Amino acid sequence: MKSLPFPDDLIQLQQRWTRTYNLLALRPDGSGGGAGLRRELIRLSCRISAHPYWRSGGYSGARRVELRRAAEAASGGERELVVRYVDGTFAVSDPVSDPVSDPDLGRSDRDPGPA
Repeated sequence: MKSLPFPDDLIQLQQRWTRTYNLLALRPDGSGGGAGLRRELIRLSCRISAHPYWRSGGYSGARRVELRRAAEAASGGERELVVRYVDGTFAVSDPVSDPVSDPDLGRSDRDPGPA
């Protein structure tokens, strides 16, 4: 099935979702404001999933990944930060330098990966 291009308003919603997610990820523990950012993420998630585009383009996890990538590549886009819970605290990293989110990084000579 050929993918349909994403409409600008859907790209902008995804960009707002990513910016809000990143703000929440970078928020110092106990600094307040987290509840408002989480509510905004839920609101944006609902608007993205209820967008009329999905009626014609088909809603799936793969299409959501395509949307995220398209929003990142579009003007004003940014990458979603990687957040993990490590040793009792949350660790935030850039996906570009995170070997878990990018399997090609951190691969040793003994583990050449798929051929």
